[in-house]
Amino acid sequence: MMTPADRLFSYFPLLMTVLSLAAMGAFGRWPSLWTAALLLFVIFVLPPIVHRIMLRWAPLKQGVNQIDGSKFSPWLASHHIQAIYDALPFLESLLRVFPGFYSMWLRMWGSRIGYGVEWPVRMDVLDRGLMDIGNRVVFSRRVELSAHVRKKSDGGRSRVLVRTVRIGSYAFLGARVRVGPGASVPSNASVPEHATVGVNEVFGDAVRHHEQAEAEFA
Repeated sequence: MMTPADRLFSYFPLLMTVLSLAAMGAFGRWPSLWTAALLLFVIFVLPPIVHRIMLRWAPLKQGVNQIDGSKFSPWLASHHIQAIYDALPFLESLLRVFPGFYSMWLRMWGSRIGYGVEWPVRMDVLDRGLMDIGNRVVFSRRVELSAHVRKKSDGGRSRVLVRTVRIGSYAFLGARVRVGPGASVPSNASVPEHATVGVNEVFGDAVRHHEQAEAEFA
């Protein structure tokens, strides 16, 4: 079951599609710096602004959340707001081509990003407002950073665990590394390719630190 507000935000990808096509049409008909700026605003600036306003109205609770109940789900709304970038990943890839642009863009979503972070053209950041990344971090190709994991309970209800991903300064993440919600990579650490830093896990520590209510999401 979806609340009216959840249903409203579920139409955000459609709204983004319509606005983007309208902005592209305006640029095609009247090419100028103003119409180009309008197109860039719609694609890259409007969603983070809507996201920040939504979180001011309904703050995102970190931990285990039910997303199909009688209460509005800020995480689900956030997921809908970001959907266009999951559907069209080349949009984010374009930002990573220009030094500093992608870090600045993630800060617009609410993430804490240090200076000098090296982003590859191809990687996945699935929760753009839930990253805490230090200075001079280096990411290799196809790294995946996800601050959420979903699961259905025995009663059929859908729940999501949401926790910030933390990467310390001067860390290196090899190709196809996966980092999950609540995971932490210490400063100066080197994560080998294809490694997984799981839910609430600290890289280099054999013990996963789960709270009792979150254990089933491991």
